Amino acid sequence: MQVSPVLLLVDDDPDILASLAIHLQADGYRVLRASSGEEALRLMAGQPVALAIVDLMMPGMDGFETSRQIKRRADIPIIVLTAVDSEESKVRAIELYADDYVVKPFSYAELAARIGRVLKRAWPSGPPGALERVDDHLVIDFAAQTVEVDGEPRRLSPIEAKLLQILFTNAGRVLPNELLLDRVWPDAEGEMSYLWEYIRRLREKLGDDPAAPRYIASERGVGYRFLKPATRQP
Repeated sequence: MQVSPVLLLVDDDPDILASLAIHLQADGYRVLRASSGEEALRLMAGQPVALAIVDLMMPGMDGFETSRQIKRRADIPIIVLTAVDSEESKVRAIELYADDYVVKPFSYAELAARIGRVLKRAWPSGPPGALERVDDHLVIDFAAQTVEVDGEPRRLSPIEAKLLQILFTNAGRVLPNELLLDRVWPDAEGEMSYLWEYIRRLREKLGDDPAAPRYIASERGVGYRFLKPATRQP
């Protein structure tokens, strides 16, 4: 079962947040609303986000830094939605992180089309939902931070859930050890023992045998990847 994708809206203008949320929810999306970069990062920790829409000009953490921090935590597409119409700003945003750049004022129809295009490009097999039936053995509930293995529910710690979310949303890709360490423990500075221990714990929760992995495969000396169905051991 896959539920509707979650979009993260980040803007300090409450009217824009409210209006966008109404339109997006009417189109079937689930919406998280944040009025600051700091709030956006807190909301992201609770469930997987398929796409973020970020304003540039915000007090405190601006849109550039907010987007940089979002990218550190999850490999998701970002659309900039801003009143800044300068070429310099557009180039900087696109070079750093942005998948698209929309200038205010805007029409919702245009924004909706851009959202659909970016989602299809970023998630060709469909964006992640809060509840994912991986196969006949495993169901992941990212919102509740639990997994169900052969019908048995098992709770994940916040770190285990975050690590699993990063691996799952990048299924099929080898994620380097250094990248995983930076995403989950940004202040650990090379302490690979953290990563190894939590991979061990996560495999145990998933009932995964590292010698014949069904879900999490290790690439010796490189990193880890979440296996797509076609590459799993029977």
